[in-house]
Amino acid sequence: MSIYPVCPLGEIVENFDAQRRPVKSSERRPGPYPYYGAQGVVDHVDGFLFDGEFVLVAEDGENLRSRSQPIALLARGRFWVNNHAHILRGTRSLDTRFLFYAINQADIAGYVTGSTIPKLSQGSLNRIQIPCPPIDEQRGIVAILGALDDKIDLNRRMNETLEAMARAIFKDWFVEFGPIRAKMDGRPPYLAPDLWALFPDRLDDEGKPKGWAQGSLHQYATLNAETWTQSAYPESVEYVDLSGTKWGYVQETSVFSRQEAPSRAQRILRAGDTIVGTVRPGNGSFALIGRDGFTGSTGFAALRPKSQFCRELVYLAATAEDNIERLAHLADGGAYPAVRPDVVANTEVWHVNEATLRAFHHLTAPLLDQFLHHHKESRTLAATRDLLLPKLMSGEVRVRDAENLLGAVA
Repeated sequence: MSIYPVCPLGEIVENFDAQRRPVKSSERRPGPYPYYGAQGVVDHVDGFLFDGEFVLVAEDGENLRSRSQPIALLARGRFWVNNHAHILRGTRSLDTRFLFYAINQADIAGYVTGSTIPKLSQGSLNRIQIPCPPIDEQRGIVAILGALDDKIDLNRRMNETLEAMARAIFKDWFVEFGPIRAKMDGRPPYLAPDLWALFPDRLDDEGKPKGWAQGSLHQYATLNAETWTQSAYPESVEYVDLSGTKWGYVQETSVFSRQEAPSRAQRILRAGDTIVGTVRPGNGSFALIGRDGFTGSTGFAALRPKSQFCRELVYLAATAEDNIERLAHLADGGAYPAVRPDVVANTEVWHVNEATLRAFHHLTAPLLDQFLHHHKESRTLAATRDLLLPKLMSGEVRVRDAENLLGAVA
């Protein structure tokens, strides 16, 4: 229930569906402009149809029923849209960003048709009811929710930078042998003297660093260190599955009682573990675990560092782009291509002395610690947003009360 009047979308939005135009992948020319489909950007092209701020609403797809992702997104700037997304914009009485939040909060179950492929036609979309507070109230709601989303987006962008820095150091030290090659070429040091002294002076005739040995992650981590036994299984578990883990993040977890937990909920995970999905490894179901308390699927290879100084090396080596491609190439099994967990643990990595390992840890640990902190903060912010969204939309919580609440939290 809402204290505000409700209005059908068709009466309060501008619809630009007539201007959208699909382009076959074979006919697209690469460029800087996002090409949107039902659930987001699917390509980048050399032209655009729209310029401004719009709300894109999925027209078809299973997500219309599952709602595992938002059904609406904000598109800003210049972009192209195919015929799988509706294009809407607010009017004088409707803020466009408020429209975005309102649609994602709306109950659309009665408007979705299609038994095989769910569909939200333009006619059905127009009948969806959303709350219509006064425009000033809308902008106040948007300011609160937008501040939370802006911080989440900032954390995401900072994490991209932090991870890129850590991966660049790993690649320079252990893949491209940057310091060693610089020494061989007589170039000046680009690391601190104590770090520079750790690296050999040359590569041998086979291109291997002098004094380093080829090894695998087995030397730095234990594979699947802990598994629940039937007698020790807890009354409830917070379950991490492959589908909720993507490209470095545990995005979603589920809490199950002992009786309801999936049979695959067996891996005991602890802070510092690296998990890599063994089923369709090319999908990027990997993450660095930031805290104790998770139970992982047996579809993960769980790598536990043998010492605190191994955490960063294990994560960055196991999840390097080249290694994920290697695992994807090795996966077999028809409908569910997979690799054995020991194939992940067999990832090749140089066996270096303790001093080099410690130096790498001290250089990269602050980057990954901050990465984990941002992710934890973003999950808290997202939970706060999701709690406030329906209450603000219904008027149960007013803008001033929400501002006071956020101020107290801050």
